[in-house]
Amino acid sequence: MISTQQTAGEIAALDLMLARLTHDTEALASAMAESTVCPTTAAYARQQLCGLLHDAVLARPDISLHRPAVLGPAGRAWLQHVTMHGPAADTVMALADDGADPRHHLDDAQWIDVYAISAVARLIDLYGPAKAAERLTQIRDTA
Repeated sequence: MISTQQTAGEIAALDLMLARLTHDTEALASAMAESTVCPTTAAYARQQLCGLLHDAVLARPDISLHRPAVLGPAGRAWLQHVTMHGPAADTVMALADDGADPRHHLDDAQWIDVYAISAVARLIDLYGPAKAAERLTQIRDTA
């Protein structure tokens, strides 16, 4: 049986990605609050976002396990318009550069945001903003 915290975390994760994609500050604040309402919800949100980031990295048509998974130009261009600070920004850029995790000490809210930003950048690089939003909405509607 799926718990209400699991459902809440997974939906909040998708809402956070959509808010990041559209640069909607009100939706972003709401989704961040919902994703960290309790430790269990935060864990499910983080798990959902980590999985979506993983899937987005592997979805690249030219993926190779023999070279770094560098973020492409469309995703990098989108990142230029995202507000990020400190260790979270460093972590996002490290994930974009080579897929490596710099192992900063981030709290749950920071990790959730890092994974959301990184996953959105990868989806934009793959599909463009409109198709990325459509795909996220489809996933959210089935959650």
